[in-house]
Amino acid sequence: MLAKEIAGILEELAPPRGGDEGFRFGNPETEVRGVLVCWMCTLDAIGRAVDEGCNLIITHEQLHYPSTSGGATLESCMTWPVNQARLSALAKGDVTVYRAHGMLDRFCLLDDFGRVLNLPEPAVAEGYYRIYDVQPTPVIQVVERAKQRLGLSHLRVTGSLDNMVRRIGLPWGGLGLSVNIVFLNGLLEYHPDCLIGGETDEYAQRFCQDAGVVLIETGHAVSEEPGLEHFAQWLAERLDPTPVVFHGLSPAWTIV
Repeated sequence: MLAKEIAGILEELAPPRGGDEGFRFGNPETEVRGVLVCWMCTLDAIGRAVDEGCNLIITHEQLHYPSTSGGATLESCMTWPVNQARLSALAKGDVTVYRAHGMLDRFCLLDDFGRVLNLPEPAVAEGYYRIYDVQPTPVIQVVERAKQRLGLSHLRVTGSLDNMVRRIGLPWGGLGLSVNIVFLNGLLEYHPDCLIGGETDEYAQRFCQDAGVVLIETGHAVSEEPGLEHFAQWLAERLDPTPVVFHGLSPAWTIV
């Protein structure tokens, strides 16, 4: 099967394809020997793809830095060391890259985050908003359960561990960052007392602190990889016998 034919399968999942999605490197006409699905097309992911004989990478996040231009042109950023290293590794391994971002968010990533946290069916499911009503539970218990479900030893928490949680919102992925503060404020309109997010920053933490809402940070990739693994399994069933490999990322930081 050609890479462009696999892209066609993806683009029928949860259309429309966004302007930030599509082929980012390589040849859409290439005959695919294997597919690697990952959160970000890091050097480790590229190396794994080459080792596994996968010549198509489907990545959720952008291949190049910066992910948004900020006034910089793509051409001017290609000399950045990270971009050069990734493109060189892809060229050497003859690997094509396709980005599936919002399509996969809509297909399964958001709802799979709720499932991996073992939350009930959402009381609110409107667009990208998910709100869950739960039995009254102390924040510390919500934190411990999340750690266990996600296989994490530590989580960052903004707010009192003694508060009671009755309604949870999910700013998964990067929607807990201050650049997405409008989304966070939209979640507050549903009156959650706890948010379990992916990635956050201090601006967003101060926002939640003054809003009187507990914010639990799990990690950007952590919150999205359960859905990416689900997608990889789904794709493997449709591409059989072409192998599909899911590549999970190790944490980017260490607690010292």
